[in-house]
Amino acid sequence: WMQPLMAPLGIDEKLTIALIFGFVAKEVVIGALAVIYGLEGEALTTQIAHSVDWLQAYSFMVFCLIYTPCLSTVATLRSESRSLAFTGFSIAWSLALAWLVSLVFYQGARLLGF
Repeated sequence: WMQPLMAPLGIDEKLTIALIFGFVAKEVVIGALAVIYGLEGEALTTQIAHSVDWLQAYSFMVFCLIYTPCLSTVATLRSESRSLAFTGFSIAWSLALAWLVSLVFYQGARLLGF
């Protein structure tokens, strides 16, 4: 169900699933890709390089760097702010910002012929 939202960013369904796992902890993204592809080490690197072009890879990295911080950060935000509304806004804001920046990067680069 998320793929129509991520397709304009050049992020395929496998990368989208890895991003969902990355919500728990960002360092899990690569581990999730290893499980999704069923590979590890050099084989995983080779498979990702063959299935994702450089533009998609950069778009994915931009999104991953900006989107919602890990679950423990969200829990800390909730605890410190004591506001579910602020926590929800923080998550929505970072997701929207990541989506917009990644969209501008990916679609802009495609328009320029990269």
